[in-house]
Order: sequence, then C-alpha cells, then structure tokens
Amino acid sequence: MDTTTATTALIVDDNYFNRDLCTIALEHVGYEVEDAENGIEALRMLEKDTYDLLVVDLAMPELDGASVISQIRTQPRHEQMTIIVLTANHHMATTEVDLNADYVMYKPIDIEEFSRFALRLTNMKKSS
Repeated sequence: MDTTTATTALIVDDNYFNRDLCTIALEHVGYEVEDAENGIEALRMLEKDTYDLLVVDLAMPELDGASVISQIRTQPRHEQMTIIVLTANHHMATTEVDLNADYVMYKPIDIEEFSRFALRLTNMKKSS
C-alpha cells in the first residue's frame, strides 16, 4: 500500500467491540482510523474532517446511521466518501439506505473478510 497518501476511515457504532473490531481490520490494511460512538458525534467530526471511508451502524442512540448518511450525502465535500453500512437487522436496510450507502454488510462480520474488502476499496480508489 502507498503510505504517502494515507487512507482515512471513520467508524460509527455505539458498541465499543464493533468499533474496535473494525479499527483492527482497517488498520491492518493501512487505514488511519477514528471512531465515534453515535451519530451526533460522527456529524461533529464530519464537519471538521473528510474521510475516504465511513463505516456506520444503523441502530444507534442519539442519531441513527440512516440519518447520518442522509445528512452527509447532501454535502459536496463528502460526495467521494465510500459508505459501508453495518447492521445486524436485515429489516433496517431500507431503500433509502440502499440509495445513500455504497455497501451494506450484515453483522457479525468476519474480520479477515472485512479487511480484504477494505483493501480492495482502497486499491479501486487509487487506480481510478
């Protein structure tokens, strides 16, 4: 991986263990990772910074993942950001989520598979 241009990710999940698992997987393939434990905290971070990848849970207190996604998709500064939704609830992957997210993955995730997927995303962006 080219380390001269770091690939950044923001993980948003109210469950510490899910955030930690995603952080380990993404750091393993070269991402610089930050995290937020709810949607409000994520939006504050997204006001200050841009990220290459957003990994967001749908079911969170304060502000759910679908609301986070719909708010940031209206902002031109985030239009290049890839969004992966992680959810344990298949019924939460609505048409709105499908339209605004790039990928939907269901928990529990396999850490090795998630790492490989994130690496492929990085390679696709660098080659385009």
